Amino acid sequence: MISFKKLYIFSYLRLQQEVPVEAKIVSLQPKQNIMLRYILLYLLIVSGGMIYATDLRPAIQYFIENKPEGSRYEVDREFMYSSQVMPRFYTGRGFRPAWIEGEALSKNGLEMLNYIRRMDEHGLRPQDYHLQLIEKYVAGLISFKTPDEQKLVHLDILLTDAFLLLGSQMYFGKVDPHKEGADWKIQRKEPGLKLDVKLERALYNNNVAMVLDSLQPRQASYKVLKQKLAFLRSLGENDWPVLRLSGSLKPGGAETVVIDIRRRLKQLGYPITDTMSDVYDNDLERYVKVFQYERGLGADGVIGKGTLAALNRKPEELADDVRVNMERLRWLPINKPERFILVNIANFELDLLDRDDTIINMRAIVGKEYRKTPVFNRQMTYLVFSPTWTVPPTILRNDVIPELLKGPDYLKQKNMVLLRADGSEVAWADVDWSKVSKRNFPFTVRQNPGPDNALGRVKFMFPNEYNVYIHDTPTKGLFSKEGRAFSSGCVRVEQPFELTQLLLTDMPDWTSERIREAMNRDKEQRVNLKSPIDVVLIYLTAWSDGNNRVHFRNDIYKRDEMVLQALNQKPTRRQIR
Repeated sequence: MISFKKLYIFSYLRLQQEVPVEAKIVSLQPKQNIMLRYILLYLLIVSGGMIYATDLRPAIQYFIENKPEGSRYEVDREFMYSSQVMPRFYTGRGFRPAWIEGEALSKNGLEMLNYIRRMDEHGLRPQDYHLQLIEKYVAGLISFKTPDEQKLVHLDILLTDAFLLLGSQMYFGKVDPHKEGADWKIQRKEPGLKLDVKLERALYNNNVAMVLDSLQPRQASYKVLKQKLAFLRSLGENDWPVLRLSGSLKPGGAETVVIDIRRRLKQLGYPITDTMSDVYDNDLERYVKVFQYERGLGADGVIGKGTLAALNRKPEELADDVRVNMERLRWLPINKPERFILVNIANFELDLLDRDDTIINMRAIVGKEYRKTPVFNRQMTYLVFSPTWTVPPTILRNDVIPELLKGPDYLKQKNMVLLRADGSEVAWADVDWSKVSKRNFPFTVRQNPGPDNALGRVKFMFPNEYNVYIHDTPTKGLFSKEGRAFSSGCVRVEQPFELTQLLLTDMPDWTSERIREAMNRDKEQRVNLKSPIDVVLIYLTAWSDGNNRVHFRNDIYKRDEMVLQALNQKPTRRQIR
């Protein structure tokens, strides 16, 4: 049969109203459109009513089934990422092409191409999904050169591999959370994604974009961060001069830099009144406080070093923060618990959440930079009132043993006792301290219940391999600090009594009076929760609140850069599930 390839592409796309601007196909005038209809009708008559398209099935089957053992699929020296799901997909559909109709890119193919082009909206790189090669082959389709069978097969393979990689990364994330994610141990999504099945259904229903959208995180924060990313990138072309201020500036003061601060807040999207006044007025104070709150600074309206440093952060730096945290949201389970405790380590706060409602919010103290609070989730099953505290090995070795070597006063001051391996108590005077050292210490040190106990009056237990838990603290003054990374890994909370009340609401015998009494005993008491509750310790340096406002925090554990570097690198070979 005679090949009317180019005419077929133009008339097919035009009649189906599928000519995208991105494909760079020249639009046709109405008269030309009518003429093409007549020409196509004539060709159908003279060809016996049929225009044959190339049958790509044998070529696709050959490509899929003739990969050397142990090697990877390859197109134009570019490796594919799917070695198992892609052959299963093509085999299941009898090796029919997925994205080619006739010798043209189908509607699904155009939709897939456009989706890849927009992947930077999700903080991911379009070039990771074979975009350059795909664009090259598509350009060949719309030229007057007749593409050979191999090129059509390669284009189909490239788009399929792109869908599988893109879908996997949208669902599971691009970065390995256990490596570049700095040992992120929150329970992840189930691995059975069955992307080949999803792709087949998407092609059948002509809803490729909708299926890929369904794989992105369901948290409202993800959509808000996506919008914020687009906004921050729109600021990239603006000048962003460094704002300077000697000392601090309080409301009512006047400085030339006030004009620049007002302009900067306006650029960042705060609806501040546009004026050239250099007076720090009430309107500016209002939005400075909002800005400070959203950056985790003391919202006192005083513009000091911290506020100025936050104002000087460039849009591209903030955009990188957003990308990193969009990736972290991709690591989370697809469904969140209905009722759970959330501790954002980077935010130094604890929230008790019931569905989308915050029942209580309180300040928290987390681990120091060298004794980091781990990222994981477990179920809280019991509380301990008036707890004892067994000094952990690191604190014992670094802090306690040096004090014990000085004399018995430390034990008395701290209300501590020495215990043998069998649990029996031993007096300080009965120990031959000349034979004791950090490396040779055959005792356990335990602090008895009391007002100075390191765990305070109650601890909240969710058993885990890190020996990390939530607890009260006698050191209340640290909660007034902006940065609260002071602990040895556990999470201290500002309102332990109120949290206890909420956790025991379904146990009416535990009245407020009984709780207070239990918190002030000289012997610890364990209480099992009638309704265990999930606890999630997370690390987010950018997220949105219930009002769709984006908050930023300092990267206290220096983890963002490692994730960002991995996001900016070419994907590593991974199992597409």
